[in-house]
Amino acid sequence: MKNKKLMIVVVVLLMVVGVGGYFGYNHFFGTRKVIVDSTEQGLKIAEYANPDAFITPLQLLDLMENDKGVVVIGALNPARGDSPISGSFTMWRGDYSAAEGVYNYGGMANTVEEMEAILSRYGVKQDTTIVVYASNDHHDAARLWWQIKLLGHKDVRYLDGGLNAWIGAGYATGSANPTVEATNYKAPNPKTTALATFDDVVAALADSNTIILDTRATNEEKGETTLAGAAGPGKIPGATWINWTQSVREDTTLKSRAELDAIYGSLKGKNVITYCQSGVRSAHTLLVLTQVLGIDNVKNYDGSWIEWSYMHYTQNNPKAVVENGNR
Repeated sequence: MKNKKLMIVVVVLLMVVGVGGYFGYNHFFGTRKVIVDSTEQGLKIAEYANPDAFITPLQLLDLMENDKGVVVIGALNPARGDSPISGSFTMWRGDYSAAEGVYNYGGMANTVEEMEAILSRYGVKQDTTIVVYASNDHHDAARLWWQIKLLGHKDVRYLDGGLNAWIGAGYATGSANPTVEATNYKAPNPKTTALATFDDVVAALADSNTIILDTRATNEEKGETTLAGAAGPGKIPGATWINWTQSVREDTTLKSRAELDAIYGSLKGKNVITYCQSGVRSAHTLLVLTQVLGIDNVKNYDGSWIEWSYMHYTQNNPKAVVENGNR
């Protein structure tokens, strides 16, 4: 009898561990399903300064079923095991970042030629509609959007709610990276108007009409945490701090134009340089400022804190001053 009771206890414990493991796996690795009202979502986007930069899952489904001139690209971390949108291509940061050794630090964008080669493999042409998406935290889709826009590609759209809203709508996932006929894609109009360099940020420190916007988490901004890749803690002196997460709702979709204006409206009429750890979260804020609110003079600092901290802590560059640092 005692052995039987012991076996029952063991089985129950294994079931509890198994269930806990399942939910733990889905919390850390799975895609959270969110239900979004497509009509309300469409009306929200219609009020944006440039609604054509965004797309709902329902609109994307219609494009994929009826328009052969669309290429969908997911910025998905393979370690998470996300099941991608069926018919889409998938890539991750290493695919669209600078090759190892080009810089003494990581996180920088790759070259125009490298982006052209990637898009050629996906069958992209200059008049192709490109839709980018991500999972859970959608800032990686915004980073990819920004890099493709730097090529001068006209029609690039960010999927509001990303893979989470797509799954919530019950649309197909799992069959990705189709075989297509490659093209010889050439960037229509490469430009750097939305790109900030180290020197741009140095100049901005002395320019009262330029706002440097820190989009990182609280503990990063306060210098309490140094993420991998950075040379030390801190922030760029005098930077305004607005965590990028302020722009999204609990269901991961973007907030309304009115809500976003209440958060970022004070930046209107200013030049803005956004930054984070490696230019990913800050690319999301740039997307919001320019495409939702219509603020024109916004640049994303590609090197962001990784480069700035490298210049300060490793190179002892006197121009790379630091606030909330350790020296």
